[in-house]
Amino acid sequence: MSNVEVAVVGRGLIGSAAARHLAEAGRSVALIGPGEPADYATSEGPFASHYDEGRITRMIDPDPTWSQLAIRSIARYADIEERSGVPFHTGAGLVYASAEPRADLALALELDVDAREVTATEVAERFGIAMSGAETIILESAPAGHINPRRMIVAQNRLASAAGGVIVDAPVSAAAPTPNGVQLTVGNDTLLADRVLMCTGAWAAELVAVDLPLERTLRTILLTELDDGPTLPSLISRAETDSDRDVYWVPPVRFPDGRTMLKIGGYDRSVGYATNPADVVAWFRSGGSPTEADGLEDRLRALLPDRTIRSRDMKPCVVTDTPHGLPWIDWIDDRVAVAIGGCGSAAKSADEIGRLAGTLFADEGWTDPVLKLASFTPSENDAALTGRFPYG
Repeated sequence: MSNVEVAVVGRGLIGSAAARHLAEAGRSVALIGPGEPADYATSEGPFASHYDEGRITRMIDPDPTWSQLAIRSIARYADIEERSGVPFHTGAGLVYASAEPRADLALALELDVDAREVTATEVAERFGIAMSGAETIILESAPAGHINPRRMIVAQNRLASAAGGVIVDAPVSAAAPTPNGVQLTVGNDTLLADRVLMCTGAWAAELVAVDLPLERTLRTILLTELDDGPTLPSLISRAETDSDRDVYWVPPVRFPDGRTMLKIGGYDRSVGYATNPADVVAWFRSGGSPTEADGLEDRLRALLPDRTIRSRDMKPCVVTDTPHGLPWIDWIDDRVAVAIGGCGSAAKSADEIGRLAGTLFADEGWTDPVLKLASFTPSENDAALTGRFPYG
């Protein structure tokens, strides 16, 4: 049985970032989690939604906390890429239409984000995107665009390892308190950690045996191979009155099968929720909802009326929401902390979310002068879970 100061459970975007920051701060760290399932149709999991080639990155957001998380994370992309030797960021820009775009723009400008109001005519002429129904459209310039989550995790893991962290490619099936820490069952082995950070997303509640009020929303993503046309930015389009028309996309990126695909997703109120890990496994093994994928294709055709879809595919994902609409970062007992609940918006901000979670283990604790720990802990007064629109 090996021993470490901090075991980070969950080798996704947040866990990998947390492990890097902890290791570079001099902590003895083990980052634990399995790789991507080889065959979704037969695997028992655990599954995750970060097995992907594209996620939106942006600084504009209706919530100033999400903007702060993104700004801090994006500022470190270049350093992570340079030191790891793994590129993962593309500054393709973002076209953005929301329920209150001018208020969102005002907040972005207060935070020195490079964004401006544009017309539907400009968007159509420059990108071929039809958005005449949007009252106000915002264009956020680079570094807004997209990241490759698979490659970002490789970069973070590489830097965590270089700083002395241990990467364990195996699932954790149990966590039990002991007089000296927490004993983790890792594959066919055990590991003893003084303290544990759980970054396990949709799997968190069952693994820590604590009733965490998380909502796991089942989603389907449509991947489309387009004909040649103007270079596209990332896009977020939210309707003022009909959330079923909300969509986001990541512009065409190359996927492992060799195809260059645009990824589009949205919000479908008819899609269900997972109540336990078995539901999550069944959803990923199902391949997703053809009905939801068809609806996304209709919306894509309306937005890109002059482009042809050469081929399409779909994939399932799960969005883990918290009651307060922000990541849940806090101790759940004196030895186990959590950094969970991306709310569909955490990929771009994962480095800062992981850094903040790592400060829980520092001798001085959480000391951030702007973002307060209480903001990341749900309270009894938080609104009910609503299935936040997931747009990167």
